[in-house]
Amino acid sequence: MQTVSDYLFMASLLTLILSFVGGGWRYTGVSAYTTDLHMQQDPGKEFKRQDNAVKRYFKSKLFWIAAAGIVISVILSEIG
Repeated sequence: MQTVSDYLFMASLLTLILSFVGGGWRYTGVSAYTTDLHMQQDPGKEFKRQDNAVKRYFKSKLFWIAAAGIVISVILSEIG
């Protein structure tokens, strides 16, 4: 039971990392970096863009599958 929990945890962690790198942080805009010039021109727009990226990541099904796998693996390790 412990090895199943360990493998599930590692697979979920890998899925979480892949969802972060691959799907969650898709950028919609001109530049991926916020510079002082961007902040001086329209700081509200930059903050809203960053907030949308965070919301999009937490709405991702892959994130929630990975989080559920981590929780299940912790529960399995406590049981076994």
